[in-house]
Amino acid sequence: MHGYYLLNFVPLPVDWQGDEEASLTKAFEALDDQTWKPPELRPKDQLWMDYEVDEARARAHAVEALVGGGAVGHTRDTVSERDSSTIWKRFRDLFSLEARFFIGLGLGDPAYTFQHGAIVVDNQKAGCLCVIEGD
Repeated sequence: MHGYYLLNFVPLPVDWQGDEEASLTKAFEALDDQTWKPPELRPKDQLWMDYEVDEARARAHAVEALVGGGAVGHTRDTVSERDSSTIWKRFRDLFSLEARFFIGLGLGDPAYTFQHGAIVVDNQKAGCLCVIEGD
């Protein structure tokens, strides 16, 4: 078992929803610990809204990533289900009730097999809680 946690926050400009796609691109890139390809080399057929999910799904995804265990080929859990749920709640509580949730963005080092977690965005900030690990 080897890997790391990616926990990061970035502020959003007041008018970020005026050009939501561009603003989210800047925010998500700033959350990542990897350098992104230039815009002209990125897929053109996807929007960030394609990765938006409801809160329950984001929670389940983040908690499962924190637990690890058999889902990532480990013989035991990395973090207990109870502790993972507490970590998610504390992370979630940093955002407004109107927050939005995203999964499947693949933040973190692509040399690792698993890049799971969730990104939460509210009117003032974006944050990620991700687990990056090998099998």
